[in-house]
Amino acid sequence: MYFGSIRMRIALSCCLSIFLCQSGKAFGIDAGYIDAVEADVAEFTTNEFNPPADSSWLGSADSESTKLMDLNGFSDHLQNKSPGSYIFYKKLPGEYKERLLKDYLATGDLERVKQDIFKYTREVKK
Repeated sequence: MYFGSIRMRIALSCCLSIFLCQSGKAFGIDAGYIDAVEADVAEFTTNEFNPPADSSWLGSADSESTKLMDLNGFSDHLQNKSPGSYIFYKKLPGEYKERLLKDYLATGDLERVKQDIFKYTREVKK
């Protein structure tokens, strides 16, 4: 993985050099952008993302995504996005709801969650 980050840096440097040579102009690059790119590249070597302090180039969580972190927010989200699946979801025991939330946070795949709701509904009825 270490070589991958070196190749990535070389590729980025080459692209920037080619652009500057072709355009004949040098543009100032925001230091925050460079810090964010370096942090992103470093993530490949360490498997940890350590964001640079005070970088305006990094995204922030919107209010919708932070609401999904708990079971109530996830239930509201499911009710809005798939009312039919929500009817079955609300009848599931808490352990299944927690599992669905965990799976959704890991994958972001609502279609898979909907399939699992029906699978768990059949399991509960047995």
